[in-house]
Amino acid sequence: MNKEAYRLANEIRTDLQTDRERLMESPEDMEMRRYETTVLNEIRKEKKRAGRRFGKMTVAACAAVALLTGTVVFSGEVHAAIEQITWSIGSALGLSGDLEDYRDVIHTSVADKGYVVTLQEAVVSEEKLTVNYTVQREDGQPIDQYLTPDEALYVNGKRATGGGGGSAGFLDEAQTVLGVEMFYNMPGMDLSGENEYRIEIHELGAEKGIKGDWEFAFTADGAALMADTKRIDIGKEFTLPDGVTITLEELTMNELEQRISIQQSGPTRYLPQVLAEDSDGHQVEFGLRSSDGKTGYMSNEEIIDDGRISDTAENVTMTFYVVELPEESGRIPDDYVQIGEPFGLQL
Repeated sequence: MNKEAYRLANEIRTDLQTDRERLMESPEDMEMRRYETTVLNEIRKEKKRAGRRFGKMTVAACAAVALLTGTVVFSGEVHAAIEQITWSIGSALGLSGDLEDYRDVIHTSVADKGYVVTLQEAVVSEEKLTVNYTVQREDGQPIDQYLTPDEALYVNGKRATGGGGGSAGFLDEAQTVLGVEMFYNMPGMDLSGENEYRIEIHELGAEKGIKGDWEFAFTADGAALMADTKRIDIGKEFTLPDGVTITLEELTMNELEQRISIQQSGPTRYLPQVLAEDSDGHQVEFGLRSSDGKTGYMSNEEIIDDGRISDTAENVTMTFYVVELPEESGRIPDDYVQIGEPFGLQL
């Protein structure tokens, strides 16, 4: 990870409504794990910022295409200033791959309290739902803050509680259209078939936000993406300096993401990282994206820059590293330490 990413991680405020001292005093609870995830998400957004002069997120196809299609539900007068845009989830994630066969196009808009939220698309992968929204004002004026949704997800009528994250950025220089990408983790849930999803948004913005009601219901199916996912067994165990063991279980690769599933013997202050280089010369980085102290996964953070283990590579070499989260200052060091020896996988 580059030093600028660490600088950003050291300066972030979390969404946990708690101070860093409390986080550092109770590293084994859910708040600490959410803190770790927030750090990784901020590092991811830092990478996305490179090469752009506006917004907080790099979008591969930043020019929004104005369309007159889609379902629109307005609570009052329809304002002509609102553009019904199509912004693909692949563009939202910065992917060059084709998600056409795996995405569910929803393109449904709901307006309340002067703001229009459009749920554009959804992609279901293993134990995870990824969606993208656009947010606009009904009067077409610029948005002066990052009004990211505060939402609740329900699957087949039951509240999903696995956590998640995302990123946001303006899609136009006038800052009238905000693009938001979100993912929701659902550990242990079988999403391989068609399921009913409902997303309830009751506030836009993290602090003193816009309170209202924006609700979306849709069905989505992860069977096709899961069927086209390549799986490679790893089975490598590493012992951290505090005695906790982390086992890298499986590498999975598809058009949406590349991840390493992990098992760990307990909670730890050490943040893992895997650096990988394939036989085609591509170098990528896997960072922790989700963990409950027992299971989780690491995600290829380079995919947002179109960096991925190549489909044509015959093998890949991986090296495992860790860095200790600080006990007092809250600053994230950049001195990752290698654990064990590099190992190879046949692809």
